[in-house]
Amino acid sequence: MNFLSPMAIAIAAGLTIPPLLALYFLKLKRAVQLVPSTLLWKRTVEDMQVNAPFRRLRSSLLLWLQLLILILAAVALGKPMFRTVADQEDTLVLLVDRSASMGVVEDGGRTRLDLAKEQAKRCIDNMNGDARAMVIAFCDRATVVSSFSTDKSALKRKIDSIEPTQSGSSLSEAISLAEAYAQNLIIGGEDFGGDVAPESSAPPATVFLFTDGRIEDADRVTIQKFDVAHMQVVNVGKRTDNVGIVSMNARRRYEQPEILEVTAAIQNFGTQSVSMDAVLYVDGRTVDIQTVTLEAGAASSKPPGGGTTEPPGAAPIESPLGSTRVVVFDDIEFEGGGVVEVRLRVDDALPADNRAWTVIAPPGNVRVLLVSDGNPFFRPLEETLRVLPVKLTTMSTDEYESAADQDVLDGLRSAFDVVVFEQHSTARLPQGNYLFFGAAPEMEGITAGGLIDDEILLNWDETHPVLRHVAVDAIELFSWRRLALPPEATVLIDGASSPILAYLTRDGSQFLMAAFGLIVPDEMGNYRYNTYWVHDADFIVFVYNVIQFLSSNVATTGIKSIRPGEPIELPAPPNVEGVRILCPDGRDETVSMPGRRTLHFARTRQVGIYRVEPGVEGHDIFAVNLFNPNESRVAPAGTLTLGAQVVTAQSGSMEVNKPAWPYFLVALLVLLLLEWVVYNHRVFV
Repeated sequence: MNFLSPMAIAIAAGLTIPPLLALYFLKLKRAVQLVPSTLLWKRTVEDMQVNAPFRRLRSSLLLWLQLLILILAAVALGKPMFRTVADQEDTLVLLVDRSASMGVVEDGGRTRLDLAKEQAKRCIDNMNGDARAMVIAFCDRATVVSSFSTDKSALKRKIDSIEPTQSGSSLSEAISLAEAYAQNLIIGGEDFGGDVAPESSAPPATVFLFTDGRIEDADRVTIQKFDVAHMQVVNVGKRTDNVGIVSMNARRRYEQPEILEVTAAIQNFGTQSVSMDAVLYVDGRTVDIQTVTLEAGAASSKPPGGGTTEPPGAAPIESPLGSTRVVVFDDIEFEGGGVVEVRLRVDDALPADNRAWTVIAPPGNVRVLLVSDGNPFFRPLEETLRVLPVKLTTMSTDEYESAADQDVLDGLRSAFDVVVFEQHSTARLPQGNYLFFGAAPEMEGITAGGLIDDEILLNWDETHPVLRHVAVDAIELFSWRRLALPPEATVLIDGASSPILAYLTRDGSQFLMAAFGLIVPDEMGNYRYNTYWVHDADFIVFVYNVIQFLSSNVATTGIKSIRPGEPIELPAPPNVEGVRILCPDGRDETVSMPGRRTLHFARTRQVGIYRVEPGVEGHDIFAVNLFNPNESRVAPAGTLTLGAQVVTAQSGSMEVNKPAWPYFLVALLVLLLLEWVVYNHRVFV
């Protein structure tokens, strides 16, 4: 047993026990009376002869009872605790996971985040009286909820304030923040600006990690200042049943753009087979329902049971992560633009991945401008664009640079949905969507240097929409320019020493840069093919994907559909002071826009549809989808690899030092009752 306030015991005992003893030491002062004779007052005379201020202390049951009562009261004021856990370091760091999987509702109706916060508060209750703790909440980013504080009540209030998100989970930033704060030992105050940084060196710290183990970068975390042996992982959650949408695709038919084709990949992450309805909505209207059955574990290429048939519109896919099927909905005629949603009718652990959205623009030919000085006899890019359902305009490089603003601009934006530059770099780039072949935009942080040849395509992202259904490994390039890109650019195809295809968003514009030209001059000035890829059907597919992706006619992972926590850039309407973002959870976010042309918004940690008011038509709505198998796999992880060391998670509830003072108060009341009985017995008997 230990005491949270041992000084209170000494103070209470010092103020109450000595006065009680003094009452028993002191004699009663007799009153002086005149009497005619003392014969009958012999006993009284004897008392008067010994009537000194003090007398010898005699044993008394009342005295012992009253002493015991005061001792019990003093001990209770010292806040005694039954010690059921070992003593901790005086410096604690609490890391609370608030990613999407922590939103799983467990038995009892509480989420994993609620359970994690309860365990964190128990850890605060176990702190010694002079211990300090800090609290960090993390998902894809980390937030300091409370810097180091010794105020247990304030720490628990800060823990209660942690809100859930539907983002992924990354631990690296949380560890870096914790190490920085522990190194400087910043003591946090309850009020803003009340933090204090003592001059003392940082003491050892114990780190508590409250999570279900669904951490994407756990094996890549670098721990420099903390001792992994002092890290304790408290595992929360038990449920394993979950089915989720891991991808969604909506595409207009090439020959009939008024026909919309929608597919969705659905995965069973649980240990039991699941049958459910997948429902397709267009602008809130139910247009199709497909029944899907998913077996537990990896899907088989044969129907379950051998003799049964597959559900209509479903195709099996082998997956090491669980049983996955691609649901193909019936084609629908949809000539307008709006929101397309796929929803699963299933009761599982994580509702966030049971819905997916995308935004579809009305059908119509995309306006494409081709800027090129290519050889008049070889125009593979122009020929490809002419066979696509686009409205094509061509200009030479000189014509583009000298064109009047009304010919290439619509207000502050480009008058074309997509502008394609072939072997021409330019700085005339109003807000818009751009594709460069063998060149790069003249912008800060981007350069297209000398030629690279005799290298291979080293790596590529085949999941990106522009590379969908493109056999990148079959592409042969003779040379390409050495691209230097800013850190925020995304490399889609990488060479051994330089990117080959990259994507960048900046100031409300999209840039897709292909470092290779299609037709290039040789040493003699004669034009030659730089790749025979232009003769393959894959090249047409690639150009079609690019036009659709940049123009946002099909948006599943592009600018109109992002993952939780990812920032988004959208063009802003001119001459507005601010815009409102209507979030799917009912919140209204106001973004100040004085004199800015681009809307930057990053508070996207909830899945659903976001609307911008007022907004630029075609850019006033976007979707946030989970699409994260790591978060959808909700089964808690039993171990984590942190700092190259395997840490076993502590399952169940964290033990807490239980207060003992209520028992002392009960004993005190019993003694008071006994003292009252003894006193009344002596007085009235």
